[in-house]
Amino acid sequence: MIRKLLSLLLCFWLLLPAAGICSAAEATYQITESELTRLDQIFQQLDSNNQQLLTDLAASKQDLATARQKLEQYQQDLTTLQSQLLQLRAESMQVKMQLEAAQNSLQKANESLDKYEKEVKTEYRSLKLQRDLGFLAAVYFMVKK
Repeated sequence: MIRKLLSLLLCFWLLLPAAGICSAAEATYQITESELTRLDQIFQQLDSNNQQLLTDLAASKQDLATARQKLEQYQQDLTTLQSQLLQLRAESMQVKMQLEAAQNSLQKANESLDKYEKEVKTEYRSLKLQRDLGFLAAVYFMVKK
């Protein structure tokens, strides 16, 4: 027990000069009233700036959240429009094919109509020739009788 007490005293004795050295190393500063007032103003300005920055940060976070929502909506709209575009392209191709088929049918109908018109003209000429020949034959037989 005495040994412990002696070791404890020895430790305190060694620490005392170290504490004194640390205390002596610390410098003392004096500040004037005007400097203190200026520091107080600076701290108030810093506090005000900090509060403004926090307000701006909150507003920016809100703006960012709104922008993200709009972006998501625009992305959904874009997806919908892309889907509609693909559907319209498919429909357009189908209508184009139908138009080509209709044009082919119209061309065939025109060719058929031209052929029919030529046949009708030929038949009309033939009938006209037969009529004229029949008229001439009738006149001839009437004159000959």
